[in-house]
Amino acid sequence: MRVIREIRLFLLAILLPAVIVAAGGVRLLVYMWESMWTEERRELEMRAYFIAGEIEDRIHDMEEDHHPHLLEDHPPRHPDDRLTSEKCMVIEAVCEDVLKERSGLEGDVSFEVTGKHGERIFATSGWPDSPSVVGESHLGPPAGNGTLRVARVDGSAMRNRAVAIAASGAVIVLLLVAALVSGGVLLVRTLRRERRESRMKTDFIDNVSHELNTPLAGIRLTAELLADGRIPEGERRQGALKSILTESDRLSRMVSELLDFSRLEKGTHRYSIETFDLAEFASGPAEAQGVDSISRGRAHIAVKGEGAFVSADKDAIRQIGINLVGNAVKYSEGAIDIEVEGNEIRYMDRGRGIPPECAERIFERFYRIDDSLTRREGGSGLGLPIARALARGMGGDVTYSPRPGGGSVFTLTLASAERRKEGADS
Repeated sequence: MRVIREIRLFLLAILLPAVIVAAGGVRLLVYMWESMWTEERRELEMRAYFIAGEIEDRIHDMEEDHHPHLLEDHPPRHPDDRLTSEKCMVIEAVCEDVLKERSGLEGDVSFEVTGKHGERIFATSGWPDSPSVVGESHLGPPAGNGTLRVARVDGSAMRNRAVAIAASGAVIVLLLVAALVSGGVLLVRTLRRERRESRMKTDFIDNVSHELNTPLAGIRLTAELLADGRIPEGERRQGALKSILTESDRLSRMVSELLDFSRLEKGTHRYSIETFDLAEFASGPAEAQGVDSISRGRAHIAVKGEGAFVSADKDAIRQIGINLVGNAVKYSEGAIDIEVEGNEIRYMDRGRGIPPECAERIFERFYRIDDSLTRREGGSGLGLPIARALARGMGGDVTYSPRPGGGSVFTLTLASAERRKEGADS
């Protein structure tokens, strides 16, 4: 069913509009093509009309004035030619006179005169064998009721123009179709992303509701047992109080994540940037690295090499550490190694690791790897996005890489004091 919906969306958003645009583009191309030839034919017909009128007028004047000397330079035609009359010679003479007087005619267009039965009476030297476009005009009785036809001497210009129109039209159609297909693809991707985010938000609400309800239920149950006196004095009471403290920390961490996420989404999160030695900072209390009462027995902090001066927000580093260490505690067993080297803090565990295809998606908001472990452990899917957003807000970053031998390495890179100073100067 989902595949059918995707196909229907593709057809409606991409294929159908592309076909419509392509059909419209082809129709426009045909219209431009026809308009070009129509314009050319109209121009040639106009020229034919004027030349025919001039020929008719001259023949009419010759017949009226009786100037036989105009025929002296024209020998009789072949005896087999059925047009050997004096009228044919008069037409030829007049056409040659018109051709001489119109000196620019031969370089532009050529013309021929045919009789009423289609026999050729006269043709200029440049008359093409197969003209692509011809303008015609009827010759009246003074010119034997024939036809005068006009054509371009060289049709390559029109052919080149036709090719240019076809090429430009094809390019325009392809560009329109490409733009439409690209827009459709972006639309489909946007719809998919919005639908995926909508599903993730729904899952997020369900997960947050569960995550908030679980510690609240534990705190309430333990408090009721203590209030009823059903937990005796001694280790059991201390264990109950410790359980309340643990669940309170868990609840506080969840609320803190939600508040951080809200501020980061709105762009209202404020940083208190200061310059300090990262190695010295790491040698301080473990809580500064995000190690709380839950992970205290498993986390080990080590400083490698010489430290570096960084410009960062210590509270933001602590929040990032809480998120990364909390994930390591939740999804792995054994020791959690925290290494500080240069301007980097690496949080390493021996858990199942992250599938390669999810290495970047784990930093998307609401995204959670869909496997039995994440479903069992729960979570909001905001820890890693918040960690990366906090780091980038300080000019650093949080990245993931697989740990040799199995497990995960999350590296917090902070802006060095020198780099931040250069950025401020620029």
